[in-house]
Amino acid sequence: MQQLLVLRHAKAVPWSPEKEDFPRKLSEAGMQHAENLAGWICTHFDLPDHILCSPSQRTRETLAPLLSMVPQLETVTHFIPQIYHSDSPTLESLLDAAFAEFDRVMIVGHNPGLEWLVRDVIHPKHYDEFTRLPTGTLAVIEFESGWAEGHERGHLLHFIRGKKLSAD
Repeated sequence: MQQLLVLRHAKAVPWSPEKEDFPRKLSEAGMQHAENLAGWICTHFDLPDHILCSPSQRTRETLAPLLSMVPQLETVTHFIPQIYHSDSPTLESLLDAAFAEFDRVMIVGHNPGLEWLVRDVIHPKHYDEFTRLPTGTLAVIEFESGWAEGHERGHLLHFIRGKKLSAD
């Protein structure tokens, strides 16, 4: 059995055509959402064996509270440029390699790629539960037969929005 944790970056400051997208930071609300999600993960879930993260500022800031709470996760975290503005096949290829070695993998990135990824790997029975992947949302997907057999077979275990979590 393998598990995929898909985390879309938390709410960022608004995009502006005058500024670059890559260095956009989290908004104040986004920082709180990231803290809430990190706390929930540490309290309610087994930690990932391997983390793939886009190197953008907002994805790094989304992941930072979890790395702060569990510093040993820094040794299993890899910043992968291909995650930024990627499509589902690219993400699936990166995950193929990760799941060849690890059983619990987290990916931190952006839409629309992450949303497409979740839609591609969850079982159709979960389509009503999953319509989109808003900012600051964690989807936990389990593959009973493993990731390699997981296309449209993943079970959506959790769908957690950071802004819905309390700070406790």
